[in-house]
Amino acid sequence: MKEAYIKKFNSVYGANDSYYGFELRKEFTNYLKEKKITGQTALDLGCGEGRYSLFMAKKGCNMLAVDRSSAGIEKLKKMAEIHQLPISAEVIDIKDFVFEKDKFDIIIAATILDHLCRELRHKTINGIKKALKPEGTLYANVFTVSDAGYITRLTAASEINSANISDTAECMEYYFKSNELKSHFNDFNILHYYEGIEPDLSHGQPHNHGWACLLARKPARAF
Repeated sequence: MKEAYIKKFNSVYGANDSYYGFELRKEFTNYLKEKKITGQTALDLGCGEGRYSLFMAKKGCNMLAVDRSSAGIEKLKKMAEIHQLPISAEVIDIKDFVFEKDKFDIIIAATILDHLCRELRHKTINGIKKALKPEGTLYANVFTVSDAGYITRLTAASEINSANISDTAECMEYYFKSNELKSHFNDFNILHYYEGIEPDLSHGQPHNHGWACLLARKPARAF
């Protein structure tokens, strides 16, 4: 991730108790609501302040949470210590992260693939596939070309409402095309896939996001 992006996230994480709040997307929480994941191992890639890790750890899952933002990781470490949760949080750039084969039962990649350049994005996708155990579960979400931030890049500023754009839109490296996220995991069993445009009231001025969200299971066979 570019240094300018890291500086931005350190700034917003450091100035708020929880910049994005603690609410998670419903397709994720609904899927895990009745599942027993106590004792399982999970990786939270680009965890930010760690809201996904906190949710999982409270259900007894052993979490490894990684992010390039030191402010986000420090905040997560404090929360894990206060609540005595099984979370190991590390400041690390994804380009330096080692994806060990068949290591995790669950991998979460929430709004991280869209922050990576093309080469690193594809390397990370391959790493996710490698690191998931057979029949392990992936949850990923990204912003799409329906996002107001993407439209801003294509349209003259005078023709759009800049208040409708996320205040961290400057940190986006890539917006996914329709069905592109799903196509990267067409060798997985797709459990849920969604694309749409939704309002976001969690941070900054109200704005809209174009989303693609994926739940998928790695096949039992080895790649």
